[in-house]
Amino acid sequence: MATVIGFVSEKGGVGKTTAVYHVAASLSRDHGARVLVLDTDYQRGGVTCRLIPSMIEDFRNGKVSDPTLYAVYRSLYTDTEPLPTLCVLETSVNIDLVPADPRLNDISTDKMPAPRNLRDGNRRLLRHLLLIREAIEPLAGDYDYVLIDSHPDLHDLEKAVIAASDYLVSPVKLDQQSSVAVASTSQSVNDVNADIDSAATLVGIELEYSPTIFLGAIGMMCREYGQSLKYSEQLIYNRLTRSSDIFQRYVTEGDGLRQAAQTSASVYDLKFPNAVRQAEQFRGVTEELLERMNAHG
Repeated sequence: MATVIGFVSEKGGVGKTTAVYHVAASLSRDHGARVLVLDTDYQRGGVTCRLIPSMIEDFRNGKVSDPTLYAVYRSLYTDTEPLPTLCVLETSVNIDLVPADPRLNDISTDKMPAPRNLRDGNRRLLRHLLLIREAIEPLAGDYDYVLIDSHPDLHDLEKAVIAASDYLVSPVKLDQQSSVAVASTSQSVNDVNADIDSAATLVGIELEYSPTIFLGAIGMMCREYGQSLKYSEQLIYNRLTRSSDIFQRYVTEGDGLRQAAQTSASVYDLKFPNAVRQAEQFRGVTEELLERMNAHG
């Protein structure tokens, strides 16, 4: 069965989608893994359009082919069973994709049918929280890893991303605002785990559910002076090390990732010095990710 890894950040523009894309590519290229990316970023669909550039216009026009994750939620809202099977698209880089859908913006527990009683209401809320987990379960046997990209907020859809993940990481910039969000993300993981446990107890369901494990923050777009972090970013890094957790390896800013994004390529395919350096940094982040997961068994 696939290991599910969620990438969540409360702040946009921190390199979350870039991290998902390049970690997925490293798992496929360097580790021979079968990788599926599930894109739930309904606003930009960044990793969708990165993996399949031809979908940029489709996404902008809201013409993404069903069944996406949105269709699964619509089935839940209309009491339609069985749930549709997610549409999986092949890409040219040996990574499969469940594309984002702009309509995921409408996902909310408010759309649920009126419950018959309190017990039924709790059962429906629990299923809403676990729906992404339920939707990817039929696909999990075909992959070693499922990586989930998310929208930068922690509303109902992102809570479901947390619930679906075996492990969670939070890409951040080493600035004051982003670093504060790490503690909030970690607490959200604890809250979702507690909510699932409480709701299952209330409705009398025994779940085969292992709590999501927060593996830490990943420093993105970091700035260095020489071979070390700049002083202001080193302070943030040290603070995160003391207060929560942050990967030892990080990714610096530079033209490698920018040019890769402009050409819808992987930084691993670019050969000028900065790109080679950032490619090695992402390989290091991926290695540390695997090490941290292995440490948790």
